Amino acid sequence: MQLNAIKLANAAAVTTGILYVVCTLFVAIAPQFSMTILAGAMHLPSVADALGEMSVTLGGFLLGLIPLVIFGYVAVYLAATLYNRSVKA
Repeated sequence: MQLNAIKLANAAAVTTGILYVVCTLFVAIAPQFSMTILAGAMHLPSVADALGEMSVTLGGFLLGLIPLVIFGYVAVYLAATLYNRSVKA
């Protein structure tokens, strides 16, 4: 079975964008709790010492969203293309 690389990459890019928006809203609403979760994920006692004060700005939001969506699209498109090549008889 062949995958439609463009449709799959589009779905992944939209999903990535949605998850990024949800994550950003979470950081804006509960910044301290978000930092605690990040510290646990990075196996650090505190990320506040390394990152300093966190604030959500429109520029920062877009600077994170745009490359993340593009990289997500390219990664899934590449994976689907390589998958399609590997299943050809």
